[in-house]
Amino acid sequence: MIEVSDINFGYGNKQLFNSLSVAFEDKVTGLIGENGAGKSTLVKLIIGLLKPKTGRIVVNGYNIQFERNEVLRRIGVMFEDPSYPDWHTLWEHLVFVGRLRGIPQSTIDKEVEELLKRFDLYEKKDTYFKNLSAGMKQKYAIATSIIGSPKLVLLDEPTANLDVKARTEILQYIQDLAYTEDIQIIILSHILHDLERICDRVIFLHKGEIRGNYRMDELTKSKFITDYSIKVSKEETEKVVSELESKGIEVIHKKGSILEVRIQEKDQLHEIQTYNPVHKHSLLEQVFLEMVGDGQD
Repeated sequence: MIEVSDINFGYGNKQLFNSLSVAFEDKVTGLIGENGAGKSTLVKLIIGLLKPKTGRIVVNGYNIQFERNEVLRRIGVMFEDPSYPDWHTLWEHLVFVGRLRGIPQSTIDKEVEELLKRFDLYEKKDTYFKNLSAGMKQKYAIATSIIGSPKLVLLDEPTANLDVKARTEILQYIQDLAYTEDIQIIILSHILHDLERICDRVIFLHKGEIRGNYRMDELTKSKFITDYSIKVSKEETEKVVSELESKGIEVIHKKGSILEVRIQEKDQLHEIQTYNPVHKHSLLEQVFLEMVGDGQD
């Protein structure tokens, strides 16, 4: 569990966090926010790369300010756009990280072998990181973050720039870590569809403030909002708009015969099926857009 209490932090004269408090205690938590919201800064504070002006951060009972080594022994981190030394093969680098994590010399080779096999990277063990595909790089970065069996792992954009197959594989690995290996995971991501699939809780961060903190199951039950784009004939545009609005379906944008509509009840979806709707925004995307407004506040 991570407890962030009354954190104040800024860069130079620019204050980012003002008495920020938040707890991470669910199995898989998604941290959502636009660029500059403070997500990566919060991670750096949690692992001690940055120090708050005031406040306290406790990770699994250890205060990061006074017991950082104890925290780092129990935590794994994957930063966005990871890179590793060009002079280490995958095997050599994992052995190096494993030694830093305190894995005994007698068992480290076995653990590295098992980890590479688990992520389908064993055949690449003598390869250098820079020569891997994008999907393999992400898998290896996750493998590096979990060597030594940490209790908590923070993943920054683990599915960024991946194709559908690679993203699906990464998400499955993350679920296995959480529910099979009993590792608590915090994910920072702009790909909200992915977070909907695997998170138990989502926390919305906007301009250094917590704007929302929800259990995913509670959010799904209480709010069903999805936007779709539909195409109708030009002659019937106004008629269709009128019919949809009479059924409680909001037309939020109109451009010629292209309508963007908002569904707030699952039962409303069948009303637009004849127009071959194209999915625009997921539940989390729409909730996020409503919370941050137009970005001008």
